[in-house]
Amino acid sequence: MRKREFVDVLWDGERITCLLPLTSPTGRVRVKRSGHPIATRQTELRADDVIEWQIAYRDDKGHLVELGQILWLAKKHGVLGLKEVVALEDFVSAQSRFCDEQFVIVTEPSEQEFCGFKLHWRKHPLLRREIGDGTAIEIELRHRQRAVGFQAMVFLLIPVSQCDPADIVGRRAKPKEKVAWTPSQDALVTLVKAFAIASRSHRDDMLKLLKALKEG
Repeated sequence: MRKREFVDVLWDGERITCLLPLTSPTGRVRVKRSGHPIATRQTELRADDVIEWQIAYRDDKGHLVELGQILWLAKKHGVLGLKEVVALEDFVSAQSRFCDEQFVIVTEPSEQEFCGFKLHWRKHPLLRREIGDGTAIEIELRHRQRAVGFQAMVFLLIPVSQCDPADIVGRRAKPKEKVAWTPSQDALVTLVKAFAIASRSHRDDMLKLLKALKEG
């Protein structure tokens, strides 16, 4: 099984920096245009292109990654204060309804046919929230790959124009190039809330993480 790779997160002395790869169209971080992945090594990037990041918060061994690391750095350096952490904990603990329990994937027949096959459309529920600067967070429901039922997946959508270096717009990506992006407090709060309503297990994980942040 291929080892999962995670986005590097660091404190550069002034702010939190996430180093997002531009050249992995089949990975958890990929660049999209009008909802479709693009080959950034062959295509000049535009200001309205979006980096889609299926953000994680811990790895298979329980170590904090990505959002988990961001939250720790945010608390350590004052991006998130104790007041915000407590407010988030109150919100998360109050959740009792979850996307993977409230919504279903629907298959709808149509009158169209193709080469003797009747056309059906499969509709996936998608919840979206804008958080400023063109950045958005989505929760998408999909079938579980190795189990029965549904899984709610959280995606962070970041405009290329909000990343450094600024000259990335108007040119092709270099081999293995990464861009730097700094999350706002609003982005962090909304991400935690998204996981809290995505599924019961995500909510429980967020509660554990917030409790550790509060006590740390």
